[in-house]
Amino acid sequence: MSTQELNNRALNSQVQGKWETRWHPLLEQWVIISANTSVRPWSGKISKAPGSAESAHDANCYLCPRVTRASGSVNPDYTSPHAIDNDFPSLALTAPEPEVASNELFKRSAAQGRCRVLCWSERHNVTLAELSETEMRGVVDLWCDEHRMLAADSVIKQVLIFENKGAEVGASNMHPHGQVYAYPFVTDIASRMRASQTSYAKRNKGADLLSDLLNDPQGSALLVERSEHCSVIVPFAARFSYETWVVPHRQAPYITDFSSAELNDLSRMYQRQAQRYDALFQRKSPNITLLHNAPCDENTDNKHWHFHIVMQPPLRDLEKVKFLAGAEAGSNNIVNPLQPEDAARQLRECEIA
Repeated sequence: MSTQELNNRALNSQVQGKWETRWHPLLEQWVIISANTSVRPWSGKISKAPGSAESAHDANCYLCPRVTRASGSVNPDYTSPHAIDNDFPSLALTAPEPEVASNELFKRSAAQGRCRVLCWSERHNVTLAELSETEMRGVVDLWCDEHRMLAADSVIKQVLIFENKGAEVGASNMHPHGQVYAYPFVTDIASRMRASQTSYAKRNKGADLLSDLLNDPQGSALLVERSEHCSVIVPFAARFSYETWVVPHRQAPYITDFSSAELNDLSRMYQRQAQRYDALFQRKSPNITLLHNAPCDENTDNKHWHFHIVMQPPLRDLEKVKFLAGAEAGSNNIVNPLQPEDAARQLRECEIA
């Protein structure tokens, strides 16, 4: 599908009168759906598909096996998903306690925590979408192992596993990898999502927000794929043009709560969606992936959390990147230039194995 074809579909959504504000139930904020912005004249930055790495091993890549990293540590000759400490962490368990603030306007605390790097494969020239089924399940097992290990530390209040893939999202290394930030506090997004899911359960006799979203007939046009244990959907109030969520059918707060069969399905459905993005954008698609586990503090509201994976490609079409504009940065209310139902239809039509 060409850029012009994608734009024509967006224009068709515009003609149908699809200017809306939609409520994002997890973040409890409005998202503006404005399909006409995707077809306006564009003279800004164009994203071109980068050349693919030809070699399975790059001696200059600090994540490849047997390479000496900036810290002086030498990577083992690993042949399966592998985790290391980040050599340049934003958080550290050894962070010293700062001086006590003299008043509330200058409050601070030690940035204690851990930052980890997760290598999906020893091969430098592949992505998650290209791994075998067995290799992909090994990645999921690594996610579980890292979350279990980090959440057990009493200092850690939240574990966020994520992937920044591609130059468009600022990835500094093209080796197939993700990261983990283990925070000493509950992040703003997690605080919002915990509050929204708890509030929904209390208003609806204990019902689960994401389960109700999946099972409501009004969401049928947003479904990309459904399997025995998971569904892939475009969220009703998508903040990015081709944003999708991979949602297990059974509500559980943490990825470590799922059975082997459920994890097999989660692994397969996540990888198939990554492959759809590659097919849609006709390249190794840039993407941000977020694994939304509940915080690991002792808050009893964590029981209402529904683990899910969010995938947010930065591309609006084959060539244009979605940048955060002044109105969005100043309001925290995002403008999505594509009708979510149209995005779901395009993704359903992508041909993958």
